[in-house]
Amino acid sequence: MSGEDLARAQAILSDLCFAPSARHPEDRIRDHLELDPVEIAELELQLRSRHHVHLDLWEVYDHTLAELAARLARCTAPPTGPAPEADR
Repeated sequence: MSGEDLARAQAILSDLCFAPSARHPEDRIRDHLELDPVEIAELELQLRSRHHVHLDLWEVYDHTLAELAARLARCTAPPTGPAPEADR
């Protein structure tokens, strides 16, 4: 994960109107953003619909900002390997 990935995660949280109080890679999303249940549901929905990131924020485990950044990076990384063959 790069600093650019972390900055992107922070920008997305800010864009979704969640104050960027989670600033360090190990900051916990729910804990540092102090999300209520409605905000948790809204953040999950926005991450899925806008950014194609599936992150279960209802788990007992509270994901870190670094984990969100890593998921965002994986979702936007170009596919690797050979290009699929076209049907003939």
